[in-house]
Amino acid sequence: MILAVDDIPVNQTLLKSQLRFSEYDVITASNGKEALQKIANDHPDAVLLDIMMPGMDGFEVLEAIRQNPETEELPVIMLTSLSEMEHHAHATMKGANGYLTKPLVTNQLIASLDKLFS
Repeated sequence: MILAVDDIPVNQTLLKSQLRFSEYDVITASNGKEALQKIANDHPDAVLLDIMMPGMDGFEVLEAIRQNPETEELPVIMLTSLSEMEHHAHATMKGANGYLTKPLVTNQLIASLDKLFS
């Protein structure tokens, strides 16, 4: 099961439809707090995490995931419209397993997830 975290509902729907054809089960969260609750309750196999969200941004969520011994190894791929190298470097330093820029290319997204589970 994949947790897709994005504050924009149409992006959640897009992620679900892109992954459905590769037979990934997808649940969604609209913000960082909800994402952390779903991680604790539903135990996803990986997280697709938007960076720019109100309240708790994706970097803060990633940091919380990495600081929790129960989730520190959970694979996280950052999704963002931020393409500057400094954001990519920051995500990598925080422990992200991948970094994809929007608009997402379905094949690239599927390949990134498949690589996590191979």
